[in-house]
Amino acid sequence: MNNKDWFRLKRYPHLGIPLNHTDRNWVFNYVKDPNRIKTHAFFPFIHKTLIQRKFRKEKNIDGSRAKLRTPGKKTRHIYYANHLDSNIYSFYAQKLSSFYEQKLIELKLEECITAYRRIQLNPLQNKSRNKCNIDFASEVFEFIKKSEKTELVAITFDIESFFDNLDHKFLKRSWRKMLGSGKDLPGDHYNVFRNITKFSFIEECDIFNEFKNHIITETKNKDQKNKKVHKRKYLKNKGAIAFCNKNSIGERIRGKNLIKNNKYFDKTKTSLRNKGIPQGSPISSILANIYLFDFDHEINTLINQLRGLYRRYSDNMVVVCDAKFEQEVINLLNFEISNCNLNFQTKKTQVFLFQKINNRYHCREKNLNTSSLQSNTKFEYLGFSFDGMYTYLKTASLATYYRKMKRSIRRGYFFSKFGNIKNKHEVFKRRLYKKYTYLGASRRRKYQRDPLDSNRWVISTKFDWGNYISYAKMAGKFIPDNKINKQIKNHWKKLHLLLKP
Repeated sequence: MNNKDWFRLKRYPHLGIPLNHTDRNWVFNYVKDPNRIKTHAFFPFIHKTLIQRKFRKEKNIDGSRAKLRTPGKKTRHIYYANHLDSNIYSFYAQKLSSFYEQKLIELKLEECITAYRRIQLNPLQNKSRNKCNIDFASEVFEFIKKSEKTELVAITFDIESFFDNLDHKFLKRSWRKMLGSGKDLPGDHYNVFRNITKFSFIEECDIFNEFKNHIITETKNKDQKNKKVHKRKYLKNKGAIAFCNKNSIGERIRGKNLIKNNKYFDKTKTSLRNKGIPQGSPISSILANIYLFDFDHEINTLINQLRGLYRRYSDNMVVVCDAKFEQEVINLLNFEISNCNLNFQTKKTQVFLFQKINNRYHCREKNLNTSSLQSNTKFEYLGFSFDGMYTYLKTASLATYYRKMKRSIRRGYFFSKFGNIKNKHEVFKRRLYKKYTYLGASRRRKYQRDPLDSNRWVISTKFDWGNYISYAKMAGKFIPDNKINKQIKNHWKKLHLLLKP
């Protein structure tokens, strides 16, 4: 990595006006001065909750899956930092990452830890793309296919509330070991550590309601003005760059008790919070990785001795090994994760048995309570499913894609009927084609109107990054022996069936 990586210019609204290119020099000088960071006063995070609908197949008492999918919700708590604070976190994340990468190479762990890292597909090529979940999943599936064992097991584990349960003392010890700083963290690192573990925050809805009548916005000509914004979802469209100026934190924010302290477990302030870091800050991902460094080393050492495979993608782990070592591996992982003051979600621990019949593997899921085997199941990993020979898109992700398509078409018909538009009862198909079909799957530069001549179009610096079909086609290109193109071949037909009034 070079030094340009950590300096980021973001435009999301927070406390104070965002940084711009003219601030680059003083931000570099400030962030790289340990004495300044040692005494830096961090602003509160802004907290928002993301709710994602999930449709899961419930299991019957005997372990088999029910036919009906039950709706549920997955809640994620996101905390985002003030613009200067965000660059401080990014700088220290880069410093920690350089130490972390060196340690991974020393202990030959660079292939095992796949999340939050830049891993080139072909290190010998300068312009090689970085690996993604497509490549990570394919490596696990290919390991299984190339094995000579008669029976293999793939065991998946998921850590319970990973970021919320990181123990502060354990994290501090891991941080010190990564730096090689002895008993104490350097003053600047300690101030960053203290703020990321004992942080304060403001609810996004509270700060919006306080300042919604005069949100600071910016026009395309870079003119700043205060605007009234009726709903939070309109902030981006209105060009919002700040909820308020920094001097408003005294009267308007502290004065109305909008700042909440995460230092204590409850309102009585009798018990200090000793675990959890905010998810969403630039430094959270590297802290999650260094927290499990010793764990990764121990597990990978044993699995290598068993001639198996160990991979961890954030809080999701998979071990592939000879079937006779199944219980030994489960016991070891449970023991080692408890040493990190963490736990696995027992409901999400799964065992898939691969048995070689007629020179190819066949997959069946094992019920951990009854040890019975369920037929017609596939091993699911990082958005893909694998039956021992062929790879498929995970049915849940494909279903989500079609659900979004259906919802967009319904919205299109609603606004064509009731919206205040010129072309009544007409659905804008071009937008739907771009979002949901192969016509929008190509990744290319966007065009924009020339600011000096409205009749002329010029190439912009922004890109169209494609859609779900782009992702599916990329997976179909790089994963051997897959049925992905067959899964998506009818997407055009399904869209037009939904378009019929």
